[in-house]
Amino acid sequence: MSRFIITAKERLQRGLRIGQMLIHNTGLQRMAAKTPTPPPPPKFVKATQPPPKSSKPPQCPGGEKKRKPGTFASGGQHAVFSDCPKPEGDFMKAWSAKNSRYNLILISGALAAGGSLGYALSSGIMCLNWTIPEYPYTEDEMEDFEIEEERRREEKEAREERHQDAVEAKELGVRRRRAKVAMEREVDLMQRDMDGGITDAELDELQRLAAEREAFELWEKDELKRLEEQEKERDKIRKEKAKVRAERNKERDRKRKETEAQLEKEEAEREKAREKARKEREKAEKEKQKEKEKAEKEAEKARKAAGN
Repeated sequence: MSRFIITAKERLQRGLRIGQMLIHNTGLQRMAAKTPTPPPPPKFVKATQPPPKSSKPPQCPGGEKKRKPGTFASGGQHAVFSDCPKPEGDFMKAWSAKNSRYNLILISGALAAGGSLGYALSSGIMCLNWTIPEYPYTEDEMEDFEIEEERRREEKEAREERHQDAVEAKELGVRRRRAKVAMEREVDLMQRDMDGGITDAELDELQRLAAEREAFELWEKDELKRLEEQEKERDKIRKEKAKVRAERNKERDRKRKETEAQLEKEEAEREKAREKARKEREKAEKEKQKEKEKAEKEAEKARKAAGN
């Protein structure tokens, strides 16, 4: 309770002081309003010429004054529109100069990059691995690679032949089915013609079906003949390939036998050389042993002679 009374007393005293200050200020203002001051006499100022236009661009207000740290050119702590930079001069000239410089840098960089890449590729410093490097394969390995490549090629040719045979067989079957349906229609029209007659349109259709049947028979005959000749040609090619393969295998077996015989011969020669070297080494060891025994006997004789 006492704390509340003390706080109320301090606020009351503060309000009284503020009221006295307001009263004094209003009294002075009223006195100043009652006694107006006379206007000052006019001053005669000589007309001065306007300053010459300078080539320097207008600067921001307060630009020449020394600014305080943390303030802008206008003098405030926050930027205003007057603090923003103002464009000067011809925009196109400045843009063209910058664009020419940037284009020169771009072209020189591209030329330098292309020249460096070309020099690296031509000198062999940088390898992009776009070719198969040479590897020291043996003749047998190279021959195996050729055989594997030929096998893959034959498999590819066989797949293509099977696909071609399937397409031709499908076409032949479709045309035969169509010819069968046309034959049934032709027989029906012929039977109707024999029974009671047919119209001109049906007669034209009958003639067309007969012409198509004859054309199909000729085509079928030629197609079967072509397929037979094609099969003969394929058999001939297979026989030739089998013959070449047999000759190649025979040649390969002959080379293998020759290589094995050469290796056996070289191994026999190496064995003879090793045997000869071993005999020479044993002979040298025996001679060394004899010389050692002879030297020991002479030394024994010398000791006996010295003891007597």
